[in-house]
Amino acid sequence: MGVSIPDFGAAHWRELPENPLISYSDDPNEAIGDPQVLLPGEHDELWHMFFHGYLGHQSGCYDAFFHYTSPDGVRWGRVNLWERWGVGQNSMFRHGDRWVMYFTHHSPEIRARGFNSVVSAKTTRDFVHWSDEIELIAPETPLEREGRNLESRNPCMVRLPNGRYRLYYSAGTVYLEDCGYCEPKYIFCAESDSPLGPFERIGGPLIAPEAALPFRNHGAGAIKVYGWGDGYLAFYNPIYIDAHGASRSEIRLLASDDGLAWTEAPCNPVIVPAGDGWRSAIVYQLDAVCWGGQIRMYFNARDAWRGGVERIGCCVMDLPGGQRLRKLM
Repeated sequence: MGVSIPDFGAAHWRELPENPLISYSDDPNEAIGDPQVLLPGEHDELWHMFFHGYLGHQSGCYDAFFHYTSPDGVRWGRVNLWERWGVGQNSMFRHGDRWVMYFTHHSPEIRARGFNSVVSAKTTRDFVHWSDEIELIAPETPLEREGRNLESRNPCMVRLPNGRYRLYYSAGTVYLEDCGYCEPKYIFCAESDSPLGPFERIGGPLIAPEAALPFRNHGAGAIKVYGWGDGYLAFYNPIYIDAHGASRSEIRLLASDDGLAWTEAPCNPVIVPAGDGWRSAIVYQLDAVCWGGQIRMYFNARDAWRGGVERIGCCVMDLPGGQRLRKLM
């Protein structure tokens, strides 16, 4: 392997004392998650965070999509909330003078076609005015259709050195009995000459569950891919059943020369369920940004299974040797 794999192991990470940074509600079963972060200078001089939520369980569940800003990446305030957009897990990507939001799309119209979710995109210049959605990937192949729900979800877009665009996404589902919902079984990718498609699938699953791996014995979860030197690093959250029969997920590091064949880093795991507080049960999806000589890992986590509350927090570590993760836009 040509890419140099850094030591991002769990011992190097420090939890911010302000955690959890964002708590929408203490109502059990309501959840927020999948934070995506823009640094000062990428859009304006503020930090920006986008994340989704499942709200209103007492009066009927509905989806929400949030935009928060911050002066320092720690103290966050809400700018906007869009309800019933059908927007789930998202990934922000800069293309020319526009931002493209790739997202898990689960509108009533999608469900009427027999899908629980598809991967779609919206574009914006100001995070106020948005285009109509463009559908990109539906769960159409046999492996993508495995499980209780027909889902393609959790997109991550990167621009390749040859100028093409690669969309990573999750599909297929596994059921978490103690939580009462599904999580992704496989991670796939597709490529296009345009960030808005059409996309052509590249082979079969890049990552699949393996019964012999205690950290990935149930599902693959979702992935976020970054540039590192001449290769790629990725953080993902595989789904597993622990020795006591409880559903779990943790953040782990992968490395690759080409972004297709991935190797588990020797330093794993990275961020794990811990203690008896906000991330005691399950650690889910993330965004990693480099700032002030550090990596900041923003992620959502649960404090219990059924009836648990899901919040967003951050852990930080010092970057080794001045190297930086690069978002590939």
